[in-house]
Amino acid sequence: MKFLRVFVSPWLRDSEIRSRRIDRPHAWCRRSATLATACLLLVGLPAAGQSQSSGEGTNNNISSSEDTVRWTFDNAPSVRVRKVLRADLHVKTQTDWRDWASTTDAEEPVFDLHRARVGVDGTFLKFFEYEVERELRDSSQPWRDVYVNARFTRWLQLQAGKFKVPFSLDELTGSMDLDFIYRTLAASYLAPGRDVGVMAHGGLLNGALKYQAAIFRRGGENVRASEQTDPQSGRTTAGRIVVRPWDGRKGNLLRTLAVGTSFTAGRVPEGPYSLRSKSVAGDSLLKAFNVNGARNRYGAEVHWEPGPGAIQGEIMRARDQRRGQSIDDKDLPDAVAHGWYLSGTWLLTGEPRSGAVHPKKPLPHGFGAVEVATRIEKLTNAGLTQPPFTATPRAANLPQASDRVWTVGVNWYLNDFVKVQFDLIREQRELGGTVMSAGGRTWSRVFGLQFGI
Repeated sequence: MKFLRVFVSPWLRDSEIRSRRIDRPHAWCRRSATLATACLLLVGLPAAGQSQSSGEGTNNNISSSEDTVRWTFDNAPSVRVRKVLRADLHVKTQTDWRDWASTTDAEEPVFDLHRARVGVDGTFLKFFEYEVERELRDSSQPWRDVYVNARFTRWLQLQAGKFKVPFSLDELTGSMDLDFIYRTLAASYLAPGRDVGVMAHGGLLNGALKYQAAIFRRGGENVRASEQTDPQSGRTTAGRIVVRPWDGRKGNLLRTLAVGTSFTAGRVPEGPYSLRSKSVAGDSLLKAFNVNGARNRYGAEVHWEPGPGAIQGEIMRARDQRRGQSIDDKDLPDAVAHGWYLSGTWLLTGEPRSGAVHPKKPLPHGFGAVEVATRIEKLTNAGLTQPPFTATPRAANLPQASDRVWTVGVNWYLNDFVKVQFDLIREQRELGGTVMSAGGRTWSRVFGLQFGI
């Protein structure tokens, strides 16, 4: 796995690399050269994997006795111990070059090692599945998915550990399968994210209906930094149902159409624990304000993959109670935040969409797959668009803060391991119904390089 060290090690040496400006030209050149070298090494992986998978005899096996232990490489290194255990090794990295207008940072290119993860997943005793994933750059909360799933029947499975709360299709989509470099604002700040819990899930009606019902220790990790270090939100329940009415009907254009709905219900204590509201660049749209009581989320989603294209959309709504939060200890109106997005993609090279994209002609023998994408979205902290309002933590009337974002992107899938992305982002930020004077309308450019096995 020498090529992995070549690709990852230059970024792990600097613990402060995130959001650091590239001030010296030779540093930019050195990193660019390293990435270029890594790409040249990686484009040969499919051929190597195919040759190993199709090899005769035991060329791709390492056995202590007849097929007791086998080593294979298809899309990832894998170890199999008879029919008892399968362990697949995964590595995920994402590197971004960002050039955006922010109210807090200078307008110059910024280098960001967005993701550097290692993980193992597989099966145990046939009906147990597991996954363990760790972020190498996060010292405060390094563990991502750490869970075990027991498959009893098609309609009943039980999962326990740390994993994503079943809310928001965009949030539940794997990081390597996103159509854009960044998730939507609604998924980033309204969806709960990961937490420790137990979930029952499965499929009914031959898979046409899938459900998830879970209970978690707290309200997820997509919260304010102060709550991450000193958790405040309480036990949270969640549920999600997805229906594919024409699933499995060959020749039907709507066979991939899926619609769903989801919810979460929990409680937050008294204090400045309102949900975050930020722009794409990370600028805060509205300061934290006091909440106390129930926190409920509701969402609806649609996803459709007609041939080489894909259409996806969601609406989300979050409501926090504000009991006894006025200056005279009376109840205040609930704080409501909502978001939505609609996106579309099209593979110019003609590959059919089936979740992940697999190029028909990957490098080095072909050109890979090229995809164009566009997305429009909006995140709004509900409030008043006309005075009187104030942004103090105990104010009855809060100003409405919103961010409308339009993204146009191009994705180049070199092979099943490497993806190059470019996104052009247009933002319009408003406070109290008026475009902000500083950074109200901005254009941003982001270039991303992903590698994953």
